[in-house]
Amino acid sequence: MNKNCLQKNSVIILFLICLPFTQLLIGCSKSADDLYTESILLIKKDETLEKGLKNLIQFEKKFPQDNRLPEVVLAIATVYQRQESFEEAIDAFERVIEKYPESQEAYKSKFLLGYLYYDELNDSDNARKLLEDFIKIYPDSELTVSAKVLLQNIDLPVEKWSIVKEFGLNESKINDSQVSK
Repeated sequence: MNKNCLQKNSVIILFLICLPFTQLLIGCSKSADDLYTESILLIKKDETLEKGLKNLIQFEKKFPQDNRLPEVVLAIATVYQRQESFEEAIDAFERVIEKYPESQEAYKSKFLLGYLYYDELNDSDNARKLLEDFIKIYPDSELTVSAKVLLQNIDLPVEKWSIVKEFGLNESKINDSQVSK
């Protein structure tokens, strides 16, 4: 056999060997629906949270035009918050607000971002700014009442909140309800 014929045969053999692997890889590529559904199921359990996060990030990159993207990015933000990766959570919440301002997820992100600053980062100034902005932009949202209550009580311990006083709760009742959760 001459050298040219040997090279052609080698290329053909290599192609035939690689073809099944290529087909397998192409076949393993998940549809948007499959990846979305799997991701949402995975993030519901602590033991599969990290895999779910990776899937959500993959979804965001792979399907940039999908109409579920605001929901996916909001889910990414909440997973990061659960993992106490607050910088990443803030970035994701802000991404939803900036990229999808007309979506339902944008107003949820704005509120949750304000709450993250208040509850997780103890940053009353940023929380106040975000919540005031939230109330101006979304005055009729179901979260507006919560934002107003939080703003009214932002620098007070929970037992001193006006809503706690209004319902006649005291510190021991608050602590008991927290323990029973």
